[in-house]
Amino acid sequence: MGMGKEKKILVMENNIFVTIAIPLYNKEQYIERCFNSVAKQTYKNIECIIVEDCSTDNSMRIAEQLIANYIGPIKFLLIKHEQNEGLSVSRNTGIFNSKGDYIFFLDADDEITEICISSLVALAEKYPGVDMVQGGILLCKDKDEIFHPKEKLPEIIKGNMEIRKKYQSHNHIPVSTWNKLVRKEFIRNNNLYFKKGLVHEDLHWKHFWLKSIECFAFTTNVTYIYYVVSDSIMTNTNLFQSISTHLTIAEDILNNLDLNFLEQEINEARWILLWQKERILSDEKYSLLLNKCNKLLNKLPKSHCYILLAIREISRELKRIIKVVIYKILGKNIVLKIKVIINNVK
Repeated sequence: MGMGKEKKILVMENNIFVTIAIPLYNKEQYIERCFNSVAKQTYKNIECIIVEDCSTDNSMRIAEQLIANYIGPIKFLLIKHEQNEGLSVSRNTGIFNSKGDYIFFLDADDEITEICISSLVALAEKYPGVDMVQGGILLCKDKDEIFHPKEKLPEIIKGNMEIRKKYQSHNHIPVSTWNKLVRKEFIRNNNLYFKKGLVHEDLHWKHFWLKSIECFAFTTNVTYIYYVVSDSIMTNTNLFQSISTHLTIAEDILNNLDLNFLEQEINEARWILLWQKERILSDEKYSLLLNKCNKLLNKLPKSHCYILLAIREISRELKRIIKVVIYKILGKNIVLKIKVIINNVK
């Protein structure tokens, strides 16, 4: 990160309003570090929503004290769940309550660099309407390591097909939800909310945003510091939860196949299911999941069925187009009246 780039970022006009969403559950030893990294941002047009998910430690008290003592331009808001809902629901709460043009997800046991939001917003302003902006990652465990893709990504990739080819062919784009500046309307328009109850919700969410994204930008600036800690979800997830979540991901892939990437998605579901079957068979205590896994494996279409699936997807797309045309021609109110009349006749 050269000083020239940082100075250029610092003189931005701060036109884009950004929401930083932080799910908080039992992170009393980390939340101050995370909070301070937000408070030190060089970009100031920010609100930060901390979603407290009924912690059993002092996380909420610490967060309340940090907000009470903060003096500065960033707007901090603490939202408390009435009962423990999990990480996915906490992220959704952040989305539903956000006022920003873009949303940035930050885990409470990590932190962001001072130029994080400035770096990401610089590309959002350079490419108006960009759906996502990805920054560089610093991993912290035994030693620091900067995330570098195997092949340098361009600053901007446009077109869903091009983005998916880059992702699925080389897996260059990190699957993580955090460290991505995401356009809020992109989330809302494509119903990209997180599914409740999953422990690998990032993997599930990736599959669906990848279907809809049209513009993805990348900065080489390090924007996120990821700490590998012993009590994180990634290091503390039991195998039963992990297998169950992967089965759900495979099931949702098969229930939402994409015509343009039919073979790739079927192969992805097959790989996930075969991996989970191997994990299930490794210990008898996971045998309760075997029946669901086998059912999903039997649901995998054979290659000669791809044409039938394609026809089904084309039919769905035609129905959607016809519906849009009818609404435009007749208007929403008339269409609703016609529906009422039809229902009464039935």
